[in-house]
Amino acid sequence: MDKIENALLGKIFSDNADEDAGECPMPMGIFPKNTPVAMAYVPYQQWETPYEAEVGLSRGTVFPSLDKPFIGEEAVNSAYTK
Repeated sequence: MDKIENALLGKIFSDNADEDAGECPMPMGIFPKNTPVAMAYVPYQQWETPYEAEVGLSRGTVFPSLDKPFIGEEAVNSAYTK
């Protein structure tokens, strides 16, 4: 480990972690206050008017809010052409 890594780990695992907390505040989001870290959460899906059956079949979902375009191969190819 280099000096920077050692310094960061020293701050993370130090006995005075509460004193250092002001340097890097925890972001507060829409999750409950005591939500544990390193856990996956999926927000509740709100009901919405679904697509017609034919549109849903072609898009891969009947819910407009879940309709996210997949550009995996396009993104990889365009990265190498620049």
